[in-house]
Amino acid sequence: MSNEKLDLIEKRLKLKDVKEYEIFLIERKAYESIFLKDKVDNEREVNDFDYLLRILSQKNEKTGIGLVKGNSLDLNEIDRNIETCILTAKNNLGSKYYFPNKKKIQNVSISDEKILQDPLGIKIDLAEELIAEIKQQKDVKPTFGRFRVHIDEHFLRNSNAIDSNSLKTYFFIEFSLKAQENGKLAEYWPFQFIKERQFLNFPERVKKWSILAQDTLKAYPPKPNNKATIIFSPQILSRAINPVIGTHASGKAYHQGISRFQVDEKLVSENITIIDDGLLEGGFNTMGWDSEGSPHQRNEIIKKGIFQKRLYDQKDAIIGNEESTGNGVRALHGSVETGISNLEILPGDMSLDEIISEIKEGYYVEQFSWLRPSKLSGNFGAEIRNGYYIKNGKFENPIKHGNISGNILKMIRSCLYLSKEREYFVNTLFPYMVFENLTVSS
Repeated sequence: MSNEKLDLIEKRLKLKDVKEYEIFLIERKAYESIFLKDKVDNEREVNDFDYLLRILSQKNEKTGIGLVKGNSLDLNEIDRNIETCILTAKNNLGSKYYFPNKKKIQNVSISDEKILQDPLGIKIDLAEELIAEIKQQKDVKPTFGRFRVHIDEHFLRNSNAIDSNSLKTYFFIEFSLKAQENGKLAEYWPFQFIKERQFLNFPERVKKWSILAQDTLKAYPPKPNNKATIIFSPQILSRAINPVIGTHASGKAYHQGISRFQVDEKLVSENITIIDDGLLEGGFNTMGWDSEGSPHQRNEIIKKGIFQKRLYDQKDAIIGNEESTGNGVRALHGSVETGISNLEILPGDMSLDEIISEIKEGYYVEQFSWLRPSKLSGNFGAEIRNGYYIKNGKFENPIKHGNISGNILKMIRSCLYLSKEREYFVNTLFPYMVFENLTVSS
């Protein structure tokens, strides 16, 4: 496999006699429809690329890592980036590091051939389907929306003979629906990246949006409760569990002495099994290799409540004399850190409706206004945007505003129920989950 941009950058590295290097390059294409109300206001296509260059400087048992980001193929610009990277590496010595060697990578298809052949046509057809479903919702009106088809190609090449690429297709959807009654106004404004076409499911998705917008008109602040039983939706759980589990399960946190997880320790309810799976079918971050070129794999983090293994990128694996688990994740600024690929929680044995019927008094929360738990302590507090009060096994009335607070680590130790149903939300596949002893304030 080859890429002309990659070849050019590598040639300049070799001319400067750089011995240890890594080039991570992404080419992106996006096809977007922008809506005002129920009409297409603008359509655009975007093509761009950028590359991340890392160079190593070895000195005894220390390694310096130079890092630079570029988006130009001008030779002078490339040379300046290389020189900057070399200088940074020499003045940035830290723990021992070396790039991964070439290993067998599982061939994983993460692109839709129909999209690759006709991305613009697919985008137009799907945007029309979306707006047709929205027009069928008689009690809400659209105000603004976006729909995009994305094609990304990732390339990774290093001085240890890794030379990988992967072609990925996915979608972005954003739409605001407004409900109005007796002078009151409410809005539901979801946005989400979706990996597979089959999960767009516009009829079900738009119907749910419409109901949430209408119910928000009738919503009240929640009844306060210091020992509340609450059902969390998969999208809330994604934002709640990922950062906390990802931090404490990492080799980095263990080496720093901040992880609360010990191997073979019972950490959570025995009905919970959590898996990090870089090969998960339909997972947003599914690919044959991680951001350093190590093979992605299926890592069972917690099995029936018991902590099984830690996650490692290449650097923390070297520190701990371990093998990378394929969890090198590229941060926005370009460095590689240990992180989650796709997180999966195995389903329970009850449907969501059955779970609701078991709750005498409680709450269901579909969405918070924001949710950023502390990665270390697990503490959180967040305002309810959309939810319901449960009374005698049924939704009694919609709720909004108010605040829910608790601790993620404590919650997962006492999970009452997990649903049979699971939903993808970006890089998670989670059920609905029920927790108790949380605090609800109005």
